[in-house]
Amino acid sequence: MKNLLIAVMLAILAVFPAKGEDIVLTQQAALDLCSFPNLTEGIIDMLYLSTDKFWHEGDYKKVFPVLKLITTVKPSEVNAWALGGWFLINAVAPPLPEKEKNKVIEYAIKFSKEGIKNNPENSTLYMELAMHYFRTGDYEKALPLLENGEKYTHSFHLLHLKAHIYRR
Repeated sequence: MKNLLIAVMLAILAVFPAKGEDIVLTQQAALDLCSFPNLTEGIIDMLYLSTDKFWHEGDYKKVFPVLKLITTVKPSEVNAWALGGWFLINAVAPPLPEKEKNKVIEYAIKFSKEGIKNNPENSTLYMELAMHYFRTGDYEKALPLLENGEKYTHSFHLLHLKAHIYRR
């Protein structure tokens, strides 16, 4: 497994050569990689850097696969699950024709539920999926998610969204 992770890291470094101001970020990622007691954390850090690069370059088709890779390498990486589901619903799906859009949204929901399954005590993932249902007017699906998320440490945003649902 370590050999696979090292190979992924080297592939990322080879595919994304540093240039201009990115040199600092790449050098920092390499330093971070060496300072982590666990090699996986360093690789995940570098994967997040590549996601950021893709986002800012407008290369959106490459963002989700990297987030999916992060969740595969480390299923407890809540930010990758949350960002992945959000990204599919809000960035990938909207410009697509209706049939394709619905498939992407269904996959995003499945992806988000898988994140909840892997991190059942993290309220962030419940909140993210509930927000999708809230925006689509499916309050009956949103409310149980918020109630489950409320069992764990949560931000006021969860309660705020729950209040909006009760007002409807």
